[in-house]
Amino acid sequence: MKAVLAALFFPLALQVMASPEDIYSIYDKDGKNRVLLEKVDRMNQEIEEAEQEKSEKKMLILIVSLLIAIVPLAVIGKQVVCGRTWKTNLPGTAQALLIACAGGFVLFAFNYGILYLKILHYEIFKYIFSLAIVIALIIGASILLRKK
Repeated sequence: MKAVLAALFFPLALQVMASPEDIYSIYDKDGKNRVLLEKVDRMNQEIEEAEQEKSEKKMLILIVSLLIAIVPLAVIGKQVVCGRTWKTNLPGTAQALLIACAGGFVLFAFNYGILYLKILHYEIFKYIFSLAIVIALIIGASILLRKK
């Protein structure tokens, strides 16, 4: 008997089951909730895209800064290898390589900071860069005037 009733009511149960669109239409008569959900989804997607773009820009800044920072070490290293200075002046060679590493670190920090501000925070960069140029001009002018 249960099997017969189940067989009779099963097609009716399938007709009662509604698609998600039907359920939305039941609870959201005027469509405001649907529009709001779509807007939230778009905003979340835009946020994710912005974070991805920012991450890619940071990686580009890091790579460019590292490439520029390697230049002093590469130049000094080439001179050391070509001149074989480690055979004649080992302490001087070690000192030159340490200075090249320190110079590379300073170049990396400077380039990373400038590129980071310029690419990711342009509004802040404009003011800081302008202020730095004005300060440099004032210092340069005062040094020139003191020498005369």
